[in-house]
Amino acid sequence: MPERLRRIDPLPKASVTRRVVFSEDMANPAAMFLINGKTFDMDRMDFTGQVGAVEEWEIDNQADMDHPFHLHGTQFQVTERHDGKGWRAEPYLAWRDVVNVPPGQKVRLRFRQDMPGPRMFHCHILEHEDAGMMGTLDVRA
Repeated sequence: MPERLRRIDPLPKASVTRRVVFSEDMANPAAMFLINGKTFDMDRMDFTGQVGAVEEWEIDNQADMDHPFHLHGTQFQVTERHDGKGWRAEPYLAWRDVVNVPPGQKVRLRFRQDMPGPRMFHCHILEHEDAGMMGTLDVRA
């Protein structure tokens, strides 16, 4: 076992900030799991980004159950969490591709996209994703 892990440098301050809200509408079987009040639509691009830009996303889980957030095409660093009592810094910096967001909590994360093209972000629970909890990001060169 190594004495310490390799150093991970934090990403610089973000030039773009976005908010992603997870919510549920259990009274509507056609739109039970939502991102920013909408179910997934293949013909809609939710966000547009730039190759090389550092983005900070706040993932706000306003639903009644955990929703693990996943972003395709890159890894991210969780910088802060809000547990209902206030923001606190993430104690360990790590590269991730999924972070769990418990009900009523928020997570802030930063990432940089290095490849152009469209990609998905979604809840990483298959049933939630299939029921509409997905969005799209188009990264442009």
